[in-house]
Amino acid sequence: MKQTRSHLKSMTIGLLLISSFCSCVDNERNLSSEEETKKIPKEEFFDYDMNQAVAVDIDYTFGNQTRLSGSYRILFEIYDQNPLELDESTDAITSWKKKNIEPLYRGATDQNGKYSGEMAISANISKVWLYSDYLGTVSPLELTIEGNRITFNQDAYIKAKQALAASKTRGITTNQHTYLDDWHLLPGADWDENGRPNNLEDGLNIPPADILYNIKHVFRKKTVKVDGKNEIHNISYNYPEFFDGSIAMTSDIPIVKPTEVSLVFVNSSAAWYNTVGYYTYKTGTTPDVNTIKKTIAFPNVSPVYKTLGKGALVCGEAVKLKYWNETTEKYEDKFPEGVTIGWCLQGMGFKSKLTGNSEKIGDIVKGMGPRYSTRAFNKDNQQRTVSLRDKTSGKIVAIGFEDNIDMDYCDALFYITTSEKDAADPNLPELPPSETVPGDKDLYTITYSGTLTFEDLWPKEGDYDMNDIIVRYTSTLSRMVLDNRIYEIEDKFTVEHCGGYLRNGFGYQFHNLSNSNIKSVKITPEDNPTSSFMAGQRVEPGQTHPTILLFDDMTVFKGIADESKRQYTVKVQLDGINEKEIVPPYNPFIFISSNEGRGKEVHLVNYPPTDKADVSLFGTGKDLSRPAEGLYYVSIDMMPFAINMPVSDEIERELITKLKDSKNEGKRIDELYPRFTSWAKSNGTKDKDWYIQK
Repeated sequence: MKQTRSHLKSMTIGLLLISSFCSCVDNERNLSSEEETKKIPKEEFFDYDMNQAVAVDIDYTFGNQTRLSGSYRILFEIYDQNPLELDESTDAITSWKKKNIEPLYRGATDQNGKYSGEMAISANISKVWLYSDYLGTVSPLELTIEGNRITFNQDAYIKAKQALAASKTRGITTNQHTYLDDWHLLPGADWDENGRPNNLEDGLNIPPADILYNIKHVFRKKTVKVDGKNEIHNISYNYPEFFDGSIAMTSDIPIVKPTEVSLVFVNSSAAWYNTVGYYTYKTGTTPDVNTIKKTIAFPNVSPVYKTLGKGALVCGEAVKLKYWNETTEKYEDKFPEGVTIGWCLQGMGFKSKLTGNSEKIGDIVKGMGPRYSTRAFNKDNQQRTVSLRDKTSGKIVAIGFEDNIDMDYCDALFYITTSEKDAADPNLPELPPSETVPGDKDLYTITYSGTLTFEDLWPKEGDYDMNDIIVRYTSTLSRMVLDNRIYEIEDKFTVEHCGGYLRNGFGYQFHNLSNSNIKSVKITPEDNPTSSFMAGQRVEPGQTHPTILLFDDMTVFKGIADESKRQYTVKVQLDGINEKEIVPPYNPFIFISSNEGRGKEVHLVNYPPTDKADVSLFGTGKDLSRPAEGLYYVSIDMMPFAINMPVSDEIERELITKLKDSKNEGKRIDELYPRFTSWAKSNGTKDKDWYIQK
């Protein structure tokens, strides 16, 4: 697959086929004349590339506005569908989980949350989903590919969402929305119908990067297959000491010196629209659930990009809490020494849509009832929150809420920050350090997959059934976080079908690299057939660019059902390569009738031959190659001799099955797939999914 489609200009009308394909020939032009076809400029030939090169510009806009500046790298992923789905593992669906699917692309931002690169994806994709589980990111988010580019500026996106929400809401007036009798409001507090409070502090209160990494790590959840069964590894699984009584665990937060306190929103994975507030009681006493004064902090603890719709908040937005002085019956700015802060979450407390009753959107309602940090208030003494103190800052305590029954404690993630160091009880359990901070030399992977099909009668016409040899590939590239360059490759090539009778070999070339870029090559299994032309070397001798041949004779794989006997794994160590120079499947090719020599190569359209190719064959038979112009492997019929099909696993299986079917032997691909013609004639702008039966 190539990284650019700049040469894909509009193909002259009627340039597709000669008399053998006359049913599809445009009447405006007679292509039966080979001389006329030879005059067509290179730029008007279609390259049959089923990929598009898409520029990727991501800006999470941490810049100088927060303490994240210069310290917070983010790993992100791009999908062709929403990577999250509602968790249906229980009867009560209250949270989201990650689908078990491979992304189209992965990337790592710089330390300011910015990334610029390029990805190669299927040409029929027009929309993608941007996803990251790093705190402080808008995720997931659907983006449209425009002009072969996707761009995202988080700051601009958030401002636009907030402006849109504001335009659809009524003006904020005191007590515009109703709330439960046992809840109270901070002085002057109100909110719009999205639940966005009017008393948010100025700016964003985002902690240093290491604290965000730590919170992400502790409250992570992942589905792991153990003994054939799925297990959810969340905080309950990873840190049993927080729940089994082995440590002195309290989720309420005692205050040991006078301090101001702010509650800062971090994230929510809940499907519910929850309300969060707080209460206080004298440290060392047993509070009474019937007499505590519950005060609303956040009417709707949903991010502004909530998947199901109505959200209000972004990471770092904070509300300054106030202490209710029972003696003066007034709220005070500072919490005194000797009081303890407890937390309350009203499950589905925020009214997000109209129903048949009198409640308005934005009201605080009973919903699924309250959940408390004070365990004695909860049914069966359940632990509903986890509070963990950051020892380094001495000012931050992370708080995770559980709203229902999955016990992952990330239905609402917050932290409190105190104006005074060590104002929160230093005996609170500590926030464990992260084990997953992306270091400069850490590697992350990108996976490409697809199917290669070849015609082996080149330079003769062939039957264009594209099944003389079919090879499936899966390539995993490892990039370094520091520089986003490729240092390791693992390729799996599987021979899927041998429809021809000639002794054809298969290999590929890194045609943008030099041999010095290759540090090592290892091909396994070692007992599979090998190529004699490799002469026992890591790359083929006598090549300007690194070239790897896997086998010389495809016919040896006929009738072999065991896939492992038809599969090659190639591991390559590189010296750090720009991803644009090494996009799978690189430059794959077959060499025809290897028993008669090595020089008869067939490549993808406009991919260059290797140094071993017999260049005297270009322009002979039905080949229209013009090496001086960089035009390669196009027939007089304007048809390809090889195609790369980077399609999904499901479609890939269907494609391979259909091409392998003996009933389709000798049937042209444009007959087998009628929309192939429209795709080719339009220069790839129409019927991009021609391989899907409709």
